Amino acid sequence: MRIFEKSIRMMSLTVRIIFFISLFAFSNADAQENILPNSNFENYNELPTNIGQGKKCLKDWTIPVLIGGGDYYHSKSKSRKAGTEKNYFGKQEPHSGMAYTGICITGSYREYLQTELKQPLQKGRKYKTELYISSGDAVWLGHMKGFGIIFTDKLIMIPNDQPLLQAPSVVFRNEDSYTNSTGWEKLEAVYEADGSEKYMTFGCFVYRERNESMIKTFNSEIPGVKHYAHYFIDDFTLNPLDAEIKNTETVETKISEKEQPGKAHIFKNIVFDFGKAELLPSSFDELNGLADYLGQNPTVKASITGHTDNVGKKEDNLVLSKKRAQAVLSYLSTRNINPSRLTAKGKGDTEPITPNDTEEGRHKNRRVEVVFY
Repeated sequence: MRIFEKSIRMMSLTVRIIFFISLFAFSNADAQENILPNSNFENYNELPTNIGQGKKCLKDWTIPVLIGGGDYYHSKSKSRKAGTEKNYFGKQEPHSGMAYTGICITGSYREYLQTELKQPLQKGRKYKTELYISSGDAVWLGHMKGFGIIFTDKLIMIPNDQPLLQAPSVVFRNEDSYTNSTGWEKLEAVYEADGSEKYMTFGCFVYRERNESMIKTFNSEIPGVKHYAHYFIDDFTLNPLDAEIKNTETVETKISEKEQPGKAHIFKNIVFDFGKAELLPSSFDELNGLADYLGQNPTVKASITGHTDNVGKKEDNLVLSKKRAQAVLSYLSTRNINPSRLTAKGKGDTEPITPNDTEEGRHKNRRVEVVFY
């Protein structure tokens, strides 16, 4: 019996050692990939007791404005105003962990989040940024149409009453506004670095864009009865794009050697907005998986076919479907896949995979298929 108990203790110790080694390896790998410190806002200087305490509570992040302190919410906070289950601006469970942060957007001042990158960005390298936002659900809050990121080579202080002279480095826009207050909404984009970036600032910037005929100002108006908006923010990452997907088997659409020749593969997440051929950010994971597969199999060629729903004229849909296929081909070319290995064509609305009588069905029919040969 003693020998058995000793064996159990030894085995338990071994399991614990393996677990902690694995945990360390995972955390270390994650730290190497994500360039943002404290990206899930779990680390803090002190627990919040009220709103407006982001500056003093948040670790590794600052609120670069003269007016407004930003907000920090933690499930361990004993304050009704700064908890996660319920707080001053509403209620929202963290996207992960026990904490998240928040920024206010008002007519007289705006709050932003700023941090120093763990390492400067490399010139010409592409990075994917991703974060989750949720609007406060207090009835008097308004909703914004756009957010942005500015990369700089030094810390900046944002003036409260003056717009920027140039657009942010990364822009997130939703013409229907970011209204989700019951769950978390993901924002994601790809950014190509110029090599000077050492700091990152996120917020709802008032900025101006100039074209040949006019200057247009974005985000200057704040809707709502009090002209006041508040957004919770969680799980903010910035990763080198070429390090994001190393194994095509992590992509939802798995490509198998046995089933690939001549079979049409539907890439479920390579999707498009109605009437448009621009790739959505949610498409990048599968696109990168496809690029990795083609890169690892240099003799394989791919025929890319775009499809649409049945809304609109058939001839217009045919043109649109070809543009969608071409958008995929162009993206693969940026990932060093020789265009001579790729062909693009469109079939319009002639081959639906589900009835077009619901929005969900039409969404599925706006798709891309790839045949390998």
